[in-house]
Amino acid sequence: MKLLGLRICDHDSNFSYFDGEKVRYLKTERKYQIKHHSVMKNQNYKEQGFDWTLWEKIIEEEWGIRSKNLDEIAIVFDPWFYNFNTRNDIFFPSRPEVDFKADCKVTRVNHHWAHHLSCWPLVKEPHKLNGFSYDGFGDYGTIWTLIEQGKCKVRGDAQYGSIGHLLSETGTYFDVKAYDSIDIAGKLMALQSYGQIDKEFYEFLKQFSIRQVEHIFDVNYYKDRPQPRIDWLRTLHQYAGDLLLDYMSKHFKEDEYFCYTGGVALNVNWNTQFRKKFRNIVIPPHPNDDGLSLGALEYLRMKHNLSNFKLDNFPFCQSDESPNEAPSEMVMNKTVELLKNQKIVGWYQGHGEIGPRALGNRSILADPRDKDMREKVNNIKKREKFRPFGCSTINKSFSKSPYMLYADPIDFNKYPAISHVDETCRHQTVENNEVFTQLIQKFYNETNCDVLLNTSLNVNGKPIAAHKKDALELLYTSELDALVYGNDLWIK
Repeated sequence: MKLLGLRICDHDSNFSYFDGEKVRYLKTERKYQIKHHSVMKNQNYKEQGFDWTLWEKIIEEEWGIRSKNLDEIAIVFDPWFYNFNTRNDIFFPSRPEVDFKADCKVTRVNHHWAHHLSCWPLVKEPHKLNGFSYDGFGDYGTIWTLIEQGKCKVRGDAQYGSIGHLLSETGTYFDVKAYDSIDIAGKLMALQSYGQIDKEFYEFLKQFSIRQVEHIFDVNYYKDRPQPRIDWLRTLHQYAGDLLLDYMSKHFKEDEYFCYTGGVALNVNWNTQFRKKFRNIVIPPHPNDDGLSLGALEYLRMKHNLSNFKLDNFPFCQSDESPNEAPSEMVMNKTVELLKNQKIVGWYQGHGEIGPRALGNRSILADPRDKDMREKVNNIKKREKFRPFGCSTINKSFSKSPYMLYADPIDFNKYPAISHVDETCRHQTVENNEVFTQLIQKFYNETNCDVLLNTSLNVNGKPIAAHKKDALELLYTSELDALVYGNDLWIK
């Protein structure tokens, strides 16, 4: 049986294909190197107009199939965006989709149900687990869904405000800019550690529930206070995180395995707070829309009563260009020498990671002990100075965080390049990546430092590199000092 999961809408298209044996995954922004690329628009994302045939062309080019070769497609998309007949679109978990044209059966899957089911690479049969999904917008203005025993128990409606959407709007008060408004919320999250909590205003916010989010983000309540705006941002972030934690506490046991998904689950500070109470919380590396096609595919697996899927080498599963060779010991040693001498190295190995975080296959690496390194890497990335850098480590004293979704306290004096203003660092504990582990181990042997600054192999406004040419372009158009592509090493 051949099945296809599709997330195609106005942004972040991704495909998951089951060929009868294993699963393949593609995020189209990597293929076309257009941030938040949508197959429902022209390849130039900023132009208007739709390309209704591109998704068929992509699956034929990538995997040699057309829709006529498939048994069924499960799709996650917004029909109202394309003026389809939406009928009554408050539905869960799925409904037949007759307006989207394909030469096989098409079923539309609920947005948040697909988020929840996308956890299948981490937990078998996630439909048997409870879950909470929260993002900017789901289906038909739904912003969050509480899932219990495979059913939608409670929904949150956009008329009461969306944390994801309001974070983007709040960015305008701080002159936060992005190539696409979708990225503003993520950038604003970096500012939440600045300023001080306004305790009096925090008490004022306590009157607002999870169904009154628009009030929490209303700057008009704060405009006459003498404290700076950055204190307002710090306070509302703290209260919103506490509010979500309180809501979860009413529905999940402290030792329960449950799935937490949606774009809001990329907030590292909140995730760290949640895990202190819920030690078994499950957050995939793709909690945002990157995982929707995986969830749609899992829906079809359940529907057709198939065995659990295989996704080789998760999360390094992008259908992108992979080097033919791994780095030799000589290339490893040269790379360590470069890093030890405060050079900044692009690192391209295997297949790319699923999700927005670099986990050691599509990374820019640097020595975190160099106090000037933050500014140097920011110049390469063309990103704002207030944003923190993550790190990768083989040090077992760090809390478990294989997908860089949590933060630990870190010593600024020891690691100035990766210590955020609150003296924490978003970290990755390296697992199931032999090549990257060897590199960090060799760096440790030479320097007694088992931590590397790790940020994604791209510049601000561009997707993570997915081809050799993308990585080389970054090398020769930036202040990157070197690039390792498989066993090939370029030094400028």
